[in-house]
Amino acid sequence: MKRQLPGLALLGVLVAIAFVANHFWDPISPLTSSVVIGFAVANVMGWPSWAEAGTALAGKRLMRTGVALMGADLSLRALLNLGVTGVLAVVIVVAVTIVGITGLARLFGLSEDLGLLMGVGYGVCGASAIAAVKPQTRASEQEASYAIGMVAICGTLSIAVLPLIGGALGLSDHLFGMWSGAAVHDVGQVIATASTRGDAALHAAIVIKLARIAMLAPVVLIMSMRHRRRAQGEPVLDGQAQAAKVPLLPGFVLGFLALAAVNSTGQLPTAVASDLATLAKVLIALGLAALGVGVRWRQLRAIGHRPLLLGLLSWVLVATVGLVAMRLVS
Repeated sequence: MKRQLPGLALLGVLVAIAFVANHFWDPISPLTSSVVIGFAVANVMGWPSWAEAGTALAGKRLMRTGVALMGADLSLRALLNLGVTGVLAVVIVVAVTIVGITGLARLFGLSEDLGLLMGVGYGVCGASAIAAVKPQTRASEQEASYAIGMVAICGTLSIAVLPLIGGALGLSDHLFGMWSGAAVHDVGQVIATASTRGDAALHAAIVIKLARIAMLAPVVLIMSMRHRRRAQGEPVLDGQAQAAKVPLLPGFVLGFLALAAVNSTGQLPTAVASDLATLAKVLIALGLAALGVGVRWRQLRAIGHRPLLLGLLSWVLVATVGLVAMRLVS
């Protein structure tokens, strides 16, 4: 552990800067900022070799632990409040978003894994979902960073654009809130967007957003099954098939479900749930900062301009699907 502390301390400084920026301007997600700051520091100043052990720990174990702790912020009662029709609408929004964006990625000649990361980011819960799903894909760190960047850009644009569209369409506060919860990616961005229309919109947005976050577990399960199928055709290494190394439901997802179940019983004190949710955000931010550190500008440029177009069209797709679905159930 001593070997990893210096790197963790350095990443901690970067994450602290991200959280300070979020404190002064709430729409700036500390998760996205952590990626950007890590990327900037590593490319401008270089990343010291003595920090590599801590960076590796943050990028894997700490980030997965953070995703597991997200369950403490989720109550399955929110799904019951939506009803069968509402839950089905959320499932449709998430499924159509992921499948549609993956299809667009193929159309643009981009990797399917990049499309999946973007689809999960736009469809479920932004950078946190991308971090959770990346181990179940073959996406590079460059592709993951690009996906997080596009989700952040479009989510920030939503804060300004969606209220204008909602006003032009004459959406009620309740329907606008539901649309915000269905179409905006990061939780902070959802709150910023919905709050422009008051408490009724904000409450509706949070309920829909929590339902989308609950989709994280089944999405990771499906991705794991896909990953196993892809690995079945690969050669045996060290006497063990690659497919056998891919768990159907990773441990961090089981932890996520367990905490969500406990929180749903009402037995988890509110203060404890809040502290665990904060710790989750910090651990994920450390992992995302480590991801940003591993990306080099020349590698990002090599991806080209097509992901930018993919990201913008994906934003339009999720906003359109979300609005249609929420109109049908409101």
